[in-house]
Amino acid sequence: MAGFGIEGSSDTSQTPLWPRVQFLIHVSSSLRVFLQSSDSLNIQRRNSPVLVGMTRRGPLSAAHHPREPLSPAFLENKFVSQAAELETLSADYQKLTSAHMALRQDLVAAQQEVDKLREHIRSTQTEGDIQIRILLDKIAKWEADIRAGERVKKDLQQAHLEARSLVTAKQELTGQILKATQDLDKAHDDLKKLPEMNAELDSLRQEHQRLRKTFEYEKGLNVEKVEQMKVMEKDLVGMAEEVERLHAEVLNAEKKAHVPTPYGGPYMNPHPHPHPMNANVGFMDGYGRPHYMGGVAGEGMIPSGSGTTPAVNPAWGGSYDMSHTLR
Repeated sequence: MAGFGIEGSSDTSQTPLWPRVQFLIHVSSSLRVFLQSSDSLNIQRRNSPVLVGMTRRGPLSAAHHPREPLSPAFLENKFVSQAAELETLSADYQKLTSAHMALRQDLVAAQQEVDKLREHIRSTQTEGDIQIRILLDKIAKWEADIRAGERVKKDLQQAHLEARSLVTAKQELTGQILKATQDLDKAHDDLKKLPEMNAELDSLRQEHQRLRKTFEYEKGLNVEKVEQMKVMEKDLVGMAEEVERLHAEVLNAEKKAHVPTPYGGPYMNPHPHPHPMNANVGFMDGYGRPHYMGGVAGEGMIPSGSGTTPAVNPAWGGSYDMSHTLR
């Protein structure tokens, strides 16, 4: 194997070059046998009795080797046997010659095959070098991918930390939403109490009107009753202001509940409250309508309404004297 320049693994029977190598070994052994046969043939030819007899014949053969004359029958038989032997040797020689030519042709073909195998081995080595370079490039690329994977792992850890912080922020916002919901429920409870307060306010307003009429009727007779009516009127105005303050607190609570959050939609109120009262509106009745304090301010009276709305109803009676308030 090393004589032909073939380098391979120990298990050469599994390689595609092994049949060719076996053929070359067979050719070499055949050439060796042929050469040995040629040498033996030459020795036999030199030691042949015919050739020996021919060398003994000549002008000096009888003088140097005197012997008795042979009989014709013996000589004839000897010539026949020698002729047959010569024919056999000639046939063997021709066979060996043809075999020698065929083996020479096989040797040339085997040499060409060896050259082809050497070229194939060189090309295989070149291809192996190319594959090794490709594998080295792939290994370098894989190492770069591994380093990139480490960076991705760090980014993923950072993303997990950010996700935990976002979860914490979500929990805080959920707590704030729960608190705002509780405040909204409380505001709704207060809002449910508004009809009762409005009913009470209506009853107080009716009582105020009745007392006002009574006051206007008895105003000229009893000044003390006028003072009592003024005190009751102030209390009624204070209650109206308290109702307005409660209404403003309910509106503020609803505005806080309407603030959008990133984890849910705003709490919508499908039934908003009435608009705030204008400057010339005294207070709101039980149905959300503004109530104007009527009446025409007479001479010496204290108006309790706006500049555009009369403070005293003319039907209540005469005007109120300011001198009573100065006493």
